Formats: sequence, structure tokens, C-alpha cells
Amino acid sequence: MSNSFTHSLGIRHLVCGSCNGCEHEMNALTNPFYDITRDGWDVVASPRHADVISVTGPMSAAMREAAQRTLAAAPAPCLVLAVGDCAAGEGPWAGAPDAGRGAGIELGAAVVVRGCPPTPDAIRQGLREASLLIGRAAPRADPADEPLPEELPAR
Repeated sequence: MSNSFTHSLGIRHLVCGSCNGCEHEMNALTNPFYDITRDGWDVVASPRHADVISVTGPMSAAMREAAQRTLAAAPAPCLVLAVGDCAAGEGPWAGAPDAGRGAGIELGAAVVVRGCPPTPDAIRQGLREASLLIGRAAPRADPADEPLPEELPAR
């Protein structure tokens, strides 16, 4: 494996009114065949731990505020990954009365993974692109290599 993809990536998934087809493919990323944890990537429970917010669906009216709050709670830099045609503003729900323009469009997705639903391999490639965009390709400095301060502050 290339050193470009050896750093951790926290992924918070948000369902914005999808049919769950994309969620099935997202879930496949955690099975033994695809196993994204081998790349140091994991699905996290809180947006506060996320580097990437993955979204699916056309953005239902009921999810709009929750999606915006989720994105606001994520630390910078945090990218939005639009998964599926509905999140990209197309697909079977485009133009439906209660459907928005697409979750990815409304939240400003940096990476779009097309398909209805997209394959796990396509989603994985989208995660790689997001990883590169947020600077995970550059090795991080190890805090253990930093010199200790000469004098510790008093408590």
C-alpha cells in the first residue's frame, strides 16, 4: 500500500432522505472484503471526530437543519463527500416535491461519488480523493519527537 493512504480518516455518515441503497454500499466498506480500517479509516459516531462527512439522499426538508448542524459541529478541515446520484442532485428523487437539490449540493460537497447506488470501490476512491484534499497524504510530525519544554508550567 502506498504511504499516501496510511493516515487515519474519521468518517461521519449522514442520511438525508435516501432510499438506503447507498447506505448498504457504505456498510459494505466495513465488511472483511473491503475493510476500510486497513487504511486507517473508520466510521465515527460524532461529527466532532470526523474528517469527512459523507451524505446520501436528495436532502429532505426534515433533515436540512440537522445536516447543517452536523457540518457546523465538525472541526476544520472537514470535507463533505456526496455519495450517490441523489446526493449529486440527480437520481430518481430529483425534482420530487419534498426533495431538495441534493445533499451534496446543499452542503457544498468537495467530492462526488456517482452511481445509483455507487459501488463500494467507487466510494473508497472518493474517500481517497477526500483524504488527499484535506492533506492526509503528508506525514504528520510525531509529538514524541518534539523536545520537552525546559520548565513545566505550575498547576
